[in-house]
Amino acid sequence: MGQQGSRIKVTEADKAMLQLKMAKDELHRYSRRTETLINTERNELKGLCSRLKGKQLKEDPRARLLLKRMHYQQRLLEQCTDQIINLETMVQSIEFKLVEKSFIDGLQKGNQLLKKLNSELNLEKVENIMDAAAEQIEIQREIDDTLSNAIVGSTINDEIDKELEQLDRETNGVEKVASAPGVQDKLEQLPSTEKLGKFKASEPELEEEQPQRRAQNEPLLA
Repeated sequence: MGQQGSRIKVTEADKAMLQLKMAKDELHRYSRRTETLINTERNELKGLCSRLKGKQLKEDPRARLLLKRMHYQQRLLEQCTDQIINLETMVQSIEFKLVEKSFIDGLQKGNQLLKKLNSELNLEKVENIMDAAAEQIEIQREIDDTLSNAIVGSTINDEIDKELEQLDRETNGVEKVASAPGVQDKLEQLPSTEKLGKFKASEPELEEEQPQRRAQNEPLLA
């Protein structure tokens, strides 16, 4: 089954407005009928005027009756127009008063809600909340400052170490390879080069002995 729509509540003001609008519509319909009747009687009177002349027209009962009816209907039409204007003014005034009443009701409800909120958020409570918030902000600021100083200090120390190393290289030159850890131990383990000198010194003696051996061997061959 489909959901039933919510019923619109009809107030007494709505009923009164409806009656006023219905009365205004009825007056408009009466005004249109009266205008039609006046135009019809005016056309009939014009027809009599074209047939009757002078004294005959004045003494004609139909012409006199039509003219009286036209004046009477014209007065009724004017009264109807005035009533329509009054009804329209009344309808507009009531509509404005309803809007004004709605505004006053909304203002009253808003005032009550504002009082309730003010009672819940008193001055002391707001001050406590603001103090707590300020304290937390100060703590966070101190934490940020501490972290920032630690990072900046570490960066400064690194820069100082690099500058000192640069000054050391510019002043003392490049470090020797032998000064590196472990290099001296490896050099000590290499074989000694003292015996190489003896071998090099005996090479000329061998060169001198070789011609003598050749001279001794030549007589034997002869």
